[in-house]
Amino acid sequence: MTPVSRRRVLQATAGLGALGALGATRTSAFAAPDEQGRTAAVIGTGFGGSVAALRLGQAGFRTTVFERGRRWDIRKDGNTFPSIRNLDGRASWFAGQVSLGGPAGVPVAKYPGLLDQVKGNGIDSVYGAGVGGGSLVFGAFTSTPRKQDFEHVFPGGTDYDGLLREYYPRVLKMLNASKLPADILAHPNYVGARSWAKTVRRYGAQLRTFEYAVDWDIVRAELAGRATPSFSIGEMGFGANSGAKNSTDHNYLPAAERTGNVTIKPMHEVFEIRPRGNRPGFIVKARQIDNQNRTVRVVTADVDYLFLGAGSFHTTRLLVEARAKGHLPKLSGKIGDGFGANGDFLTARTGLTDDYGPVQGGPGYGRFYDDDFSGGPVSMVYHSTPLPAPGGKLLTTNLIQVFSPERGTIDYNRSTGSAVLNYPFAEHSSILDRRGNAFANHFARRAGGVPIVSRLAGFGSASTYHGLGGVVINKAADLNGSVHGYDNLYVVDGSFMPGEVGLVNPSLTIAAIAERTMDRFVATH
Repeated sequence: MTPVSRRRVLQATAGLGALGALGATRTSAFAAPDEQGRTAAVIGTGFGGSVAALRLGQAGFRTTVFERGRRWDIRKDGNTFPSIRNLDGRASWFAGQVSLGGPAGVPVAKYPGLLDQVKGNGIDSVYGAGVGGGSLVFGAFTSTPRKQDFEHVFPGGTDYDGLLREYYPRVLKMLNASKLPADILAHPNYVGARSWAKTVRRYGAQLRTFEYAVDWDIVRAELAGRATPSFSIGEMGFGANSGAKNSTDHNYLPAAERTGNVTIKPMHEVFEIRPRGNRPGFIVKARQIDNQNRTVRVVTADVDYLFLGAGSFHTTRLLVEARAKGHLPKLSGKIGDGFGANGDFLTARTGLTDDYGPVQGGPGYGRFYDDDFSGGPVSMVYHSTPLPAPGGKLLTTNLIQVFSPERGTIDYNRSTGSAVLNYPFAEHSSILDRRGNAFANHFARRAGGVPIVSRLAGFGSASTYHGLGGVVINKAADLNGSVHGYDNLYVVDGSFMPGEVGLVNPSLTIAAIAERTMDRFVATH
């Protein structure tokens, strides 16, 4: 077997998924207050922020949505997003390199690109930047957790049955999510998905299929040569140049704008939140930035209600900094607690028994559970890789998900005047990594293949694409998403999750709980 270096594997799988110098500034106001208390601001446009924007607009709230990233409209020439074969500044948020989950990176020009890697102490956490937030860069997996797994991590009263009955289906419909169609599964590019089903049967488990936020007609156009190849060749971690990914800029956000009540402000980075002095509500300050991260102007919104959807780290960071600086001193001391990596552990397998194809069409296929594995239940899903694999048996990847009690914190650093992510669990020795690695080897012994890297780019105790927590349900915020300490302040994103969502990818659960939060808000306001 030819050795495969860690750096090569990290590079191949990367697609899987301080204020700047002030220029001339002026202050402007958005969503000016009225006497009926009908104005709102939303920070962030990922799954939670997009839900909040739409439901506020439909309810008649004049709403300003702040998004620090740019719009990523699909271009006819198929060159909206970067790809693993064509990395440039569009891949990275003002970093000067595309970080691939390890010490090595690909140098690029600084630009307001898609992936923002927050470098913490012990773990890095990656977020999407742009109108659509994390939905631009997620793998399109929209999996509903099992009831026993959900209730293992969420507090009592979260009402899984209500989510399953009303809110999971609502989000799946909005995202136009559906299962991998039979005709696409039969295509040569999807031999990997078919082989995965065989591999799972050999392991002795039952494969469970689930929905993906993908327009399969566009994938068919890719396969027929009428659209830029993206999903059909396993490249979707930087967006989808064909437009096949049903990210929230294709559904929730356009619907919000069509209400006539919602204004989305791209390239507006919020840096300060204060309460109003005379009545409930908030003053939100943001800097409008250009492509060099220079401040064009500072803008101010005076609103009755504020909804935080900037992603687990950035939502929590805004609150931690506001508390430490005395802007929001009544915030709970639990703000910043409970950061987890969703139990994700990405492994690569080589020496494969089955042919996974020289091209692995994405986004992946099928999940199985092992409830008898030592230490607790585990799930595993096939995750296609964009690495060309001559002969079809060189490499494939799998996402393993385990329960892990390990939680970090987001804390204020007085020397820098900003928040920092702390995660005191060493790579490879953490519970997450030890359980993930043990299951990877256990699976390989029973089903074939050799796990050659114990933790790959973006998933594990050292880095995560699914960072969750910081404003945790029933701790820093109540079951309805209201943040303790301040009326009219709500959280709607992954910071509300208790560090994990129950052995599946978190996007669907984040959006479903945000839908419920907004239903309850609208019903009482």
